[in-house]
Amino acid sequence: MIPDQWYAVLESDEVKPGKPNPFKRLGQDLVFWRDSKGKVIVMRDSCPHRQAKLSPGKIVGDNIQCPFHGFQYDAKGECQLIPANGKNGPRPKIFQAKAFPTREAHGFIWVWNGEPRQQQDYPTVPFFPEVEKHSYGTFRKQWKVHYTRAIENQLDVAHLPFVHASTIGRSGKTLVNGPYAVLENDSLYIWYDNQLDEGRPAPKASELEKPSSPWLLCFKYPNVWLNRLGGKVMIGAAFAPIDDENTMMYVRFYHQIGKFDLARKLVSKLGALANGPILAQDEKIVSSQSPKQGGLDVGDKYIPADRPILLYHTHRQELIEAARPKYEGEMLEYRAAGD
Repeated sequence: MIPDQWYAVLESDEVKPGKPNPFKRLGQDLVFWRDSKGKVIVMRDSCPHRQAKLSPGKIVGDNIQCPFHGFQYDAKGECQLIPANGKNGPRPKIFQAKAFPTREAHGFIWVWNGEPRQQQDYPTVPFFPEVEKHSYGTFRKQWKVHYTRAIENQLDVAHLPFVHASTIGRSGKTLVNGPYAVLENDSLYIWYDNQLDEGRPAPKASELEKPSSPWLLCFKYPNVWLNRLGGKVMIGAAFAPIDDENTMMYVRFYHQIGKFDLARKLVSKLGALANGPILAQDEKIVSSQSPKQGGLDVGDKYIPADRPILLYHTHRQELIEAARPKYEGEMLEYRAAGD
C-alpha cells in the first residue's frame, strides 16, 4: 500500500447504523460503525485488553463496546469505561484502541493509510468532478488478485478485442495508436485511439501530439478510476484492497439519463448489471496472472501500448519511496525510545 493516501475502501451504504460492521481492508481486520450523528468511525477490530474482536460487540451511545468484558471505546479509540473498575474507576491509557482517520464522500468511505495529522493538513480525497451531478448504480465483486493487477487491467487499452471479443471489444480494433498518457498531480490522464490493423506500424506515444479532445481515462492515486464514454455516461471504479491476494471491485455506471427519479434509478440498476459480464471476462484473465501483485520488478515485459501501466507503477513506486524516509525515521525514534 502507498503510505499517506486516502483509500476508498467501502461504499457508504455498507456501514449500517446502530451496529459494528466488520470488513477486512488494507490488509487489516477493521470495524466500521456510526456514532449518534451518523459519522463513520473506523478502528482496528481488536480490543487492547485481551485482543478479542470488537465487531461482535455493540454500539453504546457514541462508543463501541467489546463483547468480552464490556470495555467501551470512543471515536478516537480512547477507553471510556472498564466495567470491572467501576463507572468512575481508572481507565489506563494503555487501553488505547487503534482508530483511523476517515472521510465519507462521493458515496465512499475513505481511510487514511498513514500516521494521523492535524485536520487542516490532510489532502482532499481524490475524485472526479465530472460525475458530481450524475446518478449511478454499482456492481460489486471480489477478485482474487492484488489491487495493483485490477488497476493495471483498467489502464490496459490493448486487451479489449481479445478479452472482450464478444462485448465491448467486438469491433476488432487491435492496433493501438500510442496511447498518449500524462501524469499530473497524482492523476494519470490517458487518450487512446485503437484502430483496425491495415498493415501500418502503430505509432508510439512519442510520435503523437497531445490530443485536443478531453481525456478518455483517468486514474487518481491511490485507487480510483474513471472512463469517460460520453457526456451522459461514464464508468467509474474503486479498487479497494482487502489483502495481498484479494480486492473488492466497486464498478459504477454513472449517467444523466431520465428526467424522473424512478427512471434514473432503473437506468442505474440496469447499467450496473450490464457491467457484470464485462467484469467477469476481465476477472477470468486477471486472476490467472502470476504473481498476483503487479509492479516494476515482478517479471512483466512491456510493449508501447502498456505505457499507462508503466507510468502507473513508476509513480506508485515514487510515492512509496518518497514516504519511506519519514517512516524509517519514525521507526528509529520508536526503537530509541524503547532502548
